[in-house]
Amino acid sequence: MNFDKTKVIERIKQAKSYGLKYSKLASAVNVPYASLYAFINGNYTMAQDKQIALLCYIESYMEEMDRQLKKLGYKELCSK
Repeated sequence: MNFDKTKVIERIKQAKSYGLKYSKLASAVNVPYASLYAFINGNYTMAQDKQIALLCYIESYMEEMDRQLKKLGYKELCSK
């Protein structure tokens, strides 16, 4: 199984819109910040296991943010 690099990058950028910092993501999956940044910019190829770890962390982060926003009733408080 191979991941489409552009879709992985899109998902990373979507997580950024949820407030996830690239430095936090890099440290959470034990990837150097510079490597993550180079991957996002298309200058680096990341191993599949690291991409899986990134995506799993992102999904957990975004689910947690959605849960917290629902609790606050974000539709009335926030604009997306």
